[in-house]
Amino acid sequence: MKNIKKMFAGIVMGLALTIPLGGIVVNADTNTDSSEDSSGYILNIGSVSKMYVTVAVMQLVDQGKVELDAPVTDYIPDFKLADERYKDITVRMLMNHTSGLMGTQYGGIFLLGEKSEKYHDTFLKNIEGEYLKADPGTFNCYCNDGFTLLEIMVERVSGKTFTEYMEENICTPLSVSNTGSVWDMDMDRQAPIYINGNVKLEPEYVFAIGAGGVVSNAEEVAVFGSAFFTGNDVLLSEDAKKEMAENNKTGDSTENFGLGWDAVEQEDYKKAGVTVLSKGGDTDFQHAGLVVAPDEEISVAVLSSGGGSGINEKMALAIMDEALSERGISIEHPEEDKPELLSEVPEKILKYEGLYANTRLTLSISFPDKQYMRVVSVTGEQEFEEQFMCTKDNTFVKMSGDVASGNAIVAQPMEAYSFEEKNGQVYLMDSYGGYSLYKVSEKNPAAEVQSGVQSAWDERSGITYYLVSGSASDCNYTQNNHIIIRTSEEAPGFVNGYVMQDENHASIKFVMPGTCSRDLSDLRMEETDGKEYLCLDDYGWKCISEKNIPVFTDDVKSVELKSGVASWFRIDGVKNETLKLDIPEGASVYVYDKYMNIKYSSLMTGYGDSIPLPEYGMIVFIGETGSTINIGR
Repeated sequence: MKNIKKMFAGIVMGLALTIPLGGIVVNADTNTDSSEDSSGYILNIGSVSKMYVTVAVMQLVDQGKVELDAPVTDYIPDFKLADERYKDITVRMLMNHTSGLMGTQYGGIFLLGEKSEKYHDTFLKNIEGEYLKADPGTFNCYCNDGFTLLEIMVERVSGKTFTEYMEENICTPLSVSNTGSVWDMDMDRQAPIYINGNVKLEPEYVFAIGAGGVVSNAEEVAVFGSAFFTGNDVLLSEDAKKEMAENNKTGDSTENFGLGWDAVEQEDYKKAGVTVLSKGGDTDFQHAGLVVAPDEEISVAVLSSGGGSGINEKMALAIMDEALSERGISIEHPEEDKPELLSEVPEKILKYEGLYANTRLTLSISFPDKQYMRVVSVTGEQEFEEQFMCTKDNTFVKMSGDVASGNAIVAQPMEAYSFEEKNGQVYLMDSYGGYSLYKVSEKNPAAEVQSGVQSAWDERSGITYYLVSGSASDCNYTQNNHIIIRTSEEAPGFVNGYVMQDENHASIKFVMPGTCSRDLSDLRMEETDGKEYLCLDDYGWKCISEKNIPVFTDDVKSVELKSGVASWFRIDGVKNETLKLDIPEGASVYVYDKYMNIKYSSLMTGYGDSIPLPEYGMIVFIGETGSTINIGR
């Protein structure tokens, strides 16, 4: 650490956390090679990777090989979408999240213990059928796929793989040796990942390298952050760094995106005359936060296995505050004022009662006896009811307990929302000024669908569809593996947050700026061999209806596998049964309880081949055509 501080004439700090069994291990020295010693760990840094691909592109800009405002098609001629507006997407728009791309192709992006070039090699083909959710450049909306395109662009312009480019042009100049990707790093050194508290899984590999697949350790991420110090030209020119640090907030967006950076303005630091740049990153199991004060020459990185990037960034900013304090710079973080609650909702707000929607769901907002705001889900995967009380500034804060009975307090952490009218449309906005929901017009255009269309979707309401696409090692099978469809008489024409188009298609019709419109996909239903499937093509997902899933009975002695179509079974009333599985290479099995909590995976390390079944739940077998999993009881 001393040598690094001396080298960059500033403060560079790294903090790595692993959280097995609820404990915490802090690593300050990450330069050893022992995979058993926690100091030798490397971790996935998730979307902090976007800074590495942004640097790569800006290096090419510095060299005159790339122009920021040139169309992406100038560099990737075979990039195309089903929407002609894709030709207007520029390099800059990919970097500042204004491309209008749907979001993220998730199929095969995260794998457990398996290396595959499929995600990278099929990416352009997989997005060809997509439409844009907005005109390019209209507004910011976080987008992973834009940075996968940047990764491909770097490869096309440089003639190298992105991993090779990063090694030669980022890692070597910084003299770091623990930074790379799944393709050049020893992933057995990855900090362990756990599920169910203490069950270890195979290492997690991320294949969208530019969007989230860089691996490193905390010290080296902090060293990378020091490349943005004012006057440091190890990686980039001053002009390039200034360009990246410009606020790219667009339209009604609330995020202070730079190029690559999540935030280039942070109010508390701005008041103290300090510029702080920040970037967070999450994979399914590992997380990162990087904060940099370029003029004060401070770079702090916090990485963790478990937790979340939000926690890591808060920790990094707390360390930043201490480092600034040593420089005589005090940062004030005012505490949130305790909200002053009103006993009655003002008359002028009552008109906002009605049906609201976003890209995920519809919900009903009412004001019972003018006491509080009642929010009830109408369509959407999760059913819920929440209560909010109005404050003197006409915002609504979420309450814990029952307001009508007088047994309610402000929920923590505090959630606040307010109504806003813009261009004849009513929106529910979050406390940061970001869009959350829009009010559905009394003349709901979605309600104009034909009765046969409504009936077709109503018949599917409440049905769960289970993921069948993806390889045996796909991380989606550990958690995000099913979707529930819901319709309601209260929201005619809507299925979850989508608007019905015909009996088998539903799409997003109203897109708002910001996080609420991140990672979208239209819905498509198809029938194959008498089985119904729900397809989210813009995610790269295909899911089978629970109506087509058989019961796992005693006469199931083996399961023949089929590539891209996982075999699901319902566990129904099993009593004290244990399976012994013969699982071929390239195949896997997952077992879930009735709440879809994972109880077993063949990708859990050291579990053995004896698997106790829950009384009720699900079991899925995944692998390649030609393979068979044999089952002993």
